[in-house]
Amino acid sequence: MSPLIKENFIDDPLENVELAASIQNWTFDRTDNEVSIIANGKHNNYQLSVSLQNDSNGLNVICGFDLRFNKKNKFQILKLVSSINAQLWLGHFDVWDKEGLIVYRNSSILEKSPNLKTIETLLNDAVSSIDLYFPAFQYILWAGKDSEEALQTVLFETRGEA
Repeated sequence: MSPLIKENFIDDPLENVELAASIQNWTFDRTDNEVSIIANGKHNNYQLSVSLQNDSNGLNVICGFDLRFNKKNKFQILKLVSSINAQLWLGHFDVWDKEGLIVYRNSSILEKSPNLKTIETLLNDAVSSIDLYFPAFQYILWAGKDSEEALQTVLFETRGEA
């Protein structure tokens, strides 16, 4: 953990978002109720938007990544998103049909201001979820694979030593 642990309980959740982004060396920009972040992922840079909803009782994390689908791939993308979402504990992938985009989303209702550790968990979960499943989306879009094969490929677990 960072030496900034004393900053763990800041009243403004978006200040904790800014702090978490700066700890990761991610670029960010803030407006009144939103922090926009460019996060360095394993496969690409991801665009996170963290915003307060309903008078600060809700925190919404949306993470876009640079993959677009078309009508040809839509059915396999929808099947893949459904299969992935059944495995996720936090958040979910969403399909924005009109834009042809896949995004990661996590919305939380807050009773109190989330501490730095909670914010870091939400942001890191978004990035790690995309890092894990990004290649599956690529397999469908660029290699023409079906959703089952694409998912099996990214969840392939290597055991032992070579």
